[in-house]
Amino acid sequence: MAAEQSDGSGAEFVEALVRLRADAPAGGLADWAGEHGLDVTPMAAGALLTGTADRFTEAFGEPPGDRAEPRSLPVPAALEGTARSVTVLPLPALGTDTPFPDADPPFPD
Repeated sequence: MAAEQSDGSGAEFVEALVRLRADAPAGGLADWAGEHGLDVTPMAAGALLTGTADRFTEAFGEPPGDRAEPRSLPVPAALEGTARSVTVLPLPALGTDTPFPDADPPFPD
């Protein structure tokens, strides 16, 4: 799913990394997220939680912020036995990343 560009509304697409406790099953996170209209993608070291800013605000009790920098959200009481931390990822600055600075441009002028 492609990230949507922010228009300042609660419909802005948000991504957050959830660091799970070592002995916790991810199923509890998936059930909780589903109840709040959020999606979960399992990862090697936790899970990626995605949804709209409005859904994040409702689920965590505070907004994800302006997303210029990573931001920690409080772990809800229902996830205390499952999640160690929740970190909202910053918006990428499109066009400013140069993954291969020494490489020739893919489409020469």
